[in-house]
Amino acid sequence: MILIADSGSTKCDWILVDQFGNNLGSCTSEGINPLQTTQSRINDIILQVSELSKKRNLIEEIYFYGAGCGTKVSNKKIKSSFQNIFENVKVFKVEEDIIAAVHATTKTPGVIAILGTGSNCCYFDGHKVIQHAPSLGYLLADEASGNYFGKELLKSFYLKNMPSGLAKEFQTMFGDDLENLFHNLYDLKQPNTYLASYAIFLFRYRSHPFIENILYNGIKTFIDNYLMLYSKELENYPIHFVGSIAYYTQDIITRILADKGFTVKSFVKKPINNLIRHIISTQYPLQKII
Repeated sequence: MILIADSGSTKCDWILVDQFGNNLGSCTSEGINPLQTTQSRINDIILQVSELSKKRNLIEEIYFYGAGCGTKVSNKKIKSSFQNIFENVKVFKVEEDIIAAVHATTKTPGVIAILGTGSNCCYFDGHKVIQHAPSLGYLLADEASGNYFGKELLKSFYLKNMPSGLAKEFQTMFGDDLENLFHNLYDLKQPNTYLASYAIFLFRYRSHPFIENILYNGIKTFIDNYLMLYSKELENYPIHFVGSIAYYTQDIITRILADKGFTVKSFVKKPINNLIRHIISTQYPLQKII
C-alpha cells in the first residue's frame, strides 16, 4: 500500500493507493509544516487520522510533499515521525511543496507558481527545479497568498480603509476584538495559517470592487516581483499555477499575464490526484494506471 501526502501549512491531503493507482482511502487533516509544527504535534496529527492508523501496518511506501520541507533538518523531522508510526515502510521520500507543484503539472520544462496559504515559484527544466529567488516566507514575502491577503484585509479593516458596508460584514464574520487578534498573531504557533483563514472573506464578497482591487494588486505584485524573474524562460515555456488562491483568481492572473504577452497553460487547485499519476508512472512504469 502506498501513502501520498500533500501538505500546506493549513491542511494536508492524504490518499492511499495500490500500485495501479486505485484509491484505497483518502482524507484531509490539519497541515504539517515542520518549520512551525513540533515533533509531538506532527505525531498527534498523523495518529489522529483514523484512515492511516487503521492501515499503518499495511503501508510500505510513503511520499510526503510539504511546505517547509526544503531543509535537511525539516526533512529529518518529518521522517522521524513517520518512521516511528509506520514500521513496515520500505520506501520513504520527503519533498518540499514546490516539487509537488511541479509533479502535479508537468513532466516537460515550464514555470510553476504556487498561490495557496503561501506563495512560491520556480522553473523546471525537465530534470531539476531552479529557483531564481528563495521563498522568503510569510513574514517577508508570500505576496498574493492566503496569509498575505489576510493581512491586507485586517489592515484595511482596522485602519478604516474598508468601505463601511463591507466593514460591517467583516465585523460580523470575524469580530473586532484586538486582544484576540494579537493573541492569534503572536501567541499561536502558526500565525500564517490564522491569517490565511481570512481569505474566505475575499471570495464571499469578491464582486465588491474593493475586494477585486485587493486581489488584483496582490497578484500583480507577485507576478511583477517573482514570476517576472523567469521572463526569459516564459518566452519559451508555459506557465502553470497551483493552489486554491490561484484557482479562484484565474481571471485576474490570466488578464495580468495577457497584458505582458504570456498565457497560462493550467490551473491546478489540489495537486494530490495528479501526484498519484506521477508517482505510479515513475515508480511502476509498466503498470496501467486506473
